[in-house]
Amino acid sequence: MSVKEKNLLQRLVQIPSVNPDFEVSKNFGPGEAALTDFLQDFVTRQGWPWLRQCVHPGRDNLVAVCRPPNLDNSRPDNSQDVILWEAHQDTVGVVGMKINPFSASESQGRIWGRGACDNKGGMAAMLTALVRAQVEPSSQRSIVVLALTINEENGFTGAKALARLWDADDLDAETELHLSGPLSIAELRQLVPTKVIVAEPTELDVVVAHKGCLRWCCQTHGQAAHSSQPERGVNAIYTMAKVVRALEAFQADVLDHRAAHPSCGRPTVCVSTIRGGAGINTVPDQAAIEIDRRLLPGEHPAHAYEELVRYVAAALPERTDQIKHLQPSTQCSGLTDHANRDWGKQIAATVHALGLESKLVGVPFGTDAWVFAERGLPTVVFGPGSIDQAHTDDEWIAVDQLSQATEAFYRLACGL
Repeated sequence: MSVKEKNLLQRLVQIPSVNPDFEVSKNFGPGEAALTDFLQDFVTRQGWPWLRQCVHPGRDNLVAVCRPPNLDNSRPDNSQDVILWEAHQDTVGVVGMKINPFSASESQGRIWGRGACDNKGGMAAMLTALVRAQVEPSSQRSIVVLALTINEENGFTGAKALARLWDADDLDAETELHLSGPLSIAELRQLVPTKVIVAEPTELDVVVAHKGCLRWCCQTHGQAAHSSQPERGVNAIYTMAKVVRALEAFQADVLDHRAAHPSCGRPTVCVSTIRGGAGINTVPDQAAIEIDRRLLPGEHPAHAYEELVRYVAAALPERTDQIKHLQPSTQCSGLTDHANRDWGKQIAATVHALGLESKLVGVPFGTDAWVFAERGLPTVVFGPGSIDQAHTDDEWIAVDQLSQATEAFYRLACGL
């Protein structure tokens, strides 16, 4: 079966896979489900055994095993290198986009639409490369476990669930891990990955380090009153304003003085949403903000959370009974580069062999990579497209870089 990466990407973009946490109208069904069905059909037509792992109701990871064509599929081969190729299925929302988010139109040498860059471009490159590696003379050498996960954009739960597939060897694993499909958990557990590539838009650079992410909601509580007599109430928005100023001071007085990571920069904190009040004529008795704290590689999420909560309490001792920090909704450690550089150099060398530039870099954004790196696997992030186009109102990816990434993934599969 011949597959063109451009055509495959257009089909992937045309299938909405908006993360439900970003979809206001709920018009696109249960998140990634339609895309997972398409991908299941795709890998079935290639003859790759697969399993689905239900992570959230109606939202499944899809895992397929792509073996070298000259390998006996009936038995494991311990001499074969096993590499995990991972790409996430979900996208952010489409509200406010200036283009049709699912048209997947081509113009100016680009494919346009939600997910074209983040992350269906990398997914299309991986899939096309594997199909080609199975049929061309320079055939595939490594066993590739292809994992197409859900919910990267808000919690990394798909990657976390995927990693557990190689955990406890209990007899009821299929049931307890919510698995279905022709690939059994016993077969998969004979294929333990030795290293990992996570597809994300990196412009063909190789990310060996990135920041972590910690997100939570902070609430303030007051006493409602008529706005004509504000002195009878306790204004929760005024209290929240002091919290916001304290967070601003934490950045300036604490984080800005921390040593910078050589490739990821300094840690940051940002208040990203704010809401509160019940009406124009009422003293507000509640307000809430969402806090985004970016962690350097090596920072512990729990310690970072506790440090900031303590700082706010110390800055506003008279308001502590009015301030409540909820538990984090997202906790993602950073990706440290200690074990990743040799693997990263191999991938960069593959890109260099194509006559293209590729550097080992660190980035400020988070990915699924930390989940696998924390389990001791050399893990890098690599793919076509720029993070500058991800999540934008006119998202796109350059067709030529999509093709270059496909060639790089093909060469990696073939050990060239």
